[in-house]
Amino acid sequence: MCIRFAARTPFLAPSPPVPPWPSPGRNLKDPLVPADTFYMNGCSRTQRLAAVAIALSLQFTAAVAWSQTAAVVAAQPATQDSSVVTYLRDTFSFSGEFRSRVEGGFGNDFALTPRDVYVLTRTRLGLAFKPTSWLRFYGEAQDARAMFYKVPPGTSVDDPFDWRQGWVEIGQAEGPGMRLRIGRQDMTLGSGRLVGSGDWTNVTKTFNVARATVTQAGFKVDLLAGSVVAVDTTRMDRAKPGEHFYGTYMTLSKVLKGATFEPYAFLKTAHSVKSKDGKTGNTDTVYLGGRLAGKAPGALDYSVEAVKEVGMYADDAINALGFVGGGGWTIPSAPWSVRLNSDYSFATGDSGATDGHHQSFDYLYGPQNPTASLTGQFSWKNIKDWRAGVDFNPFQKLTAKVAFRDYWLATVKDSLYNSSGVKTVTNAKATSTHVGEGVDAQLVYSFNAKTSIGFGAANLAPGSYLAQSKKTTGFIYPYLYLLRRL
Repeated sequence: MCIRFAARTPFLAPSPPVPPWPSPGRNLKDPLVPADTFYMNGCSRTQRLAAVAIALSLQFTAAVAWSQTAAVVAAQPATQDSSVVTYLRDTFSFSGEFRSRVEGGFGNDFALTPRDVYVLTRTRLGLAFKPTSWLRFYGEAQDARAMFYKVPPGTSVDDPFDWRQGWVEIGQAEGPGMRLRIGRQDMTLGSGRLVGSGDWTNVTKTFNVARATVTQAGFKVDLLAGSVVAVDTTRMDRAKPGEHFYGTYMTLSKVLKGATFEPYAFLKTAHSVKSKDGKTGNTDTVYLGGRLAGKAPGALDYSVEAVKEVGMYADDAINALGFVGGGGWTIPSAPWSVRLNSDYSFATGDSGATDGHHQSFDYLYGPQNPTASLTGQFSWKNIKDWRAGVDFNPFQKLTAKVAFRDYWLATVKDSLYNSSGVKTVTNAKATSTHVGEGVDAQLVYSFNAKTSIGFGAANLAPGSYLAQSKKTTGFIYPYLYLLRRL
């Protein structure tokens, strides 16, 4: 094997032609090589070793030079960092988290994975770039997996490596001003009961949306248009085909003392829905509502929200209503920061009659677990749910929540829906609407702002409606998780 080095010297004046050095596969009859090109051809062992020695010496020299430069830079004061390092440090930032949760569902009548214990893992890694004060970019990837399932996992728990967020934002990041964010993003409006990404499920909602925000003293308005992202475990996630939503959400903080009033309006359009008479068509649903939340004298707090839905569902007229109201009291001077709280939620169900009306409430894109129940067996749809609970902090880093729930259907003509909006029990002949009672309990210990562990359990004891529907096993849901953020 021969080693050959060539160097061009274009800045030297041409010399008279000279014959090249002999090389394998070449003879002296070859054309003359220009005199400003010099070749060194060697096939001897000595020449090869010399070439290797030269290469190693060059690498060693470069390494020594780099180490000396690094030592000089390290010895300089921090205020004299190179402009490149300073720029990267000021404009780029990483974010990420890892969460692992062991959970199970026990109760043959309700368990999604029959008497199974499984592990949910979720890993996220994000990169933010802020070249100026008015321009921001963000991208995030996620890997969510369900292990030890006895059945194929659903899209709420399993979505292998995928693109979760990717957006650009222009304008004022905080305070008075305007900003526009376009792309795939997390989004939660108000209480999050109608539009919210949530955090409980292993795979949370994201939206392909354009969101404009205007903020002034005592006033904020969000204008948005886009689609919810449909999870697909076989390929990259994409916008849900044929479904779009538009809306405006206002926040007024000076209407009532110590309270915010949040009026809103949304429109959702979708294709290929079926009316109660069996006809297929499109749906246009208008959501008109508002939320009032604030604090009152005596360490009291409250929140009330109501939504009216109108529009067309194929050839059925939409007429549905949702309501949530509640409050809390933080006991003054009590140890453990005890807060007593209670709320009541209601959502209409359908009459079941072919009467040209659609009365089943649609909670749009609101997360239902653990808002409606830690068990995951209920949603804000055809329900009457009363909850009473207590929150407290036994230790500085330990938070505890315990709540009692009592569930009733709005009408037996419609079904019981779980947190994914799926019908789990239907019994139009039942004489009772009482679904059952249950207790939710959660403990969270925070080691610091980045690391926490949690444990919880919830149950459902069957009521008369479930007993009449032959669903008598009840349901128990325990979990244990570890969360670590970057």
